Amino acid sequence: MAEALLGVIFEKLTDEAFKKYVRSQKIHSELNELKTTLSNIKALLNDASHKEITHESVGLWLNSLQHLAYDIDDVLDDVATEAMHRELTQESGAVTSKVIYCNSGKVLGSISSLK
Repeated sequence: MAEALLGVIFEKLTDEAFKKYVRSQKIHSELNELKTTLSNIKALLNDASHKEITHESVGLWLNSLQHLAYDIDDVLDDVATEAMHRELTQESGAVTSKVIYCNSGKVLGSISSLK
């Protein structure tokens, strides 16, 4: 299950509209940090799935890692949604700076909350 979620997350990170939006918002380094974190989470969860977890604290910690992966996925969904919104509004020529500023702040706030 964790591997499927992480596969979806890495797919989002390679979307062209997503990458274009990330560059425009200058949040590339933050997303690279998330990507590294996700790679580490994936390796740990993958390793743990092949071992018998006998300590409750280890199980709780792995559960926390799983939830962190879900939180990162939620942030990436916000970024992807904003990227798609920008791409569509640029095509129609109806972009307002007020909406862009508001949504950009939400995305940056979401990324900051994960640190």
